[in-house]
Amino acid sequence: MTWQALPLDTRAALRQAVRALAGPVRERLSPGGATARLGATGAHFSATAAGLEGFARPLWGLAPLAAGGAEVDWAPYLRGIEHGSDPAHPEYWGTATANDQRLVEAAALALTLALVPEQVWEPLPVAARLRLARWLARINEVETPDNNWLFFRVLVNDALHKVGSPLHDPEAERAALRRLDAFYLDDGWYSDGPTRQRDYYVSFALHFYGLVHSRLSEDRDPERARVLRDRAALFARDFAHWFDDDGAALPFGRSLTYRFAQGAFWGALAFAGVEALPWGS
Repeated sequence: MTWQALPLDTRAALRQAVRALAGPVRERLSPGGATARLGATGAHFSATAAGLEGFARPLWGLAPLAAGGAEVDWAPYLRGIEHGSDPAHPEYWGTATANDQRLVEAAALALTLALVPEQVWEPLPVAARLRLARWLARINEVETPDNNWLFFRVLVNDALHKVGSPLHDPEAERAALRRLDAFYLDDGWYSDGPTRQRDYYVSFALHFYGLVHSRLSEDRDPERARVLRDRAALFARDFAHWFDDDGAALPFGRSLTYRFAQGAFWGALAFAGVEALPWGS
């Protein structure tokens, strides 16, 4: 059954949907497992980074799936991580430079390490762990766009802290969070950087990553976790009106090709334990 045919009204159906979405991508993994090429399309970044994108994007679903108790076969992904993080391997993902697409995909790997380290970090050989940590920590050394991308640095440091890596950089994390605070407007709304960009990126980027961070860091920084959750709860009151009664969303703003990413905000609220609106409303 395709994911479009699923009712998406139960946990079991959502698990099926994640598997249905991720399954075809897994079938397109490269011989070394580190990239997935989904077709001949255009992008403003290299084919290597595009292959990493194909490898990493399913992790946004698979990591929560595994963290929620479902079984995930991590073997092909562990193989891909070993090869992709190895500068000596032909399928090396490459070293990130300023404003690099690799920094985006690092966040998916970071979420996976933070949620299920016992399934993805611990099974890796020690040498592969060190390479992966170094590859991820590169985000602390290079410039990112002055917008929601700063949360990728935050999430990577959440993961490095979770796995006990000495490459965790608390000051880089705090500096990114301070800059993100500068984008906050009022009533739960952010601007995506020092611009007038106020669209779905407020929901599926700034608030989504903020809620994930609030859950991952609540023991280290409970006050910031509270602030991020309170802002999201305020935003939910307005954002609810961007949806029809059947869940259809307004076609507005950038990246409409993501199709249903705007729904991620509601899942992030649940993950962070925020009942912004009555569940089921």
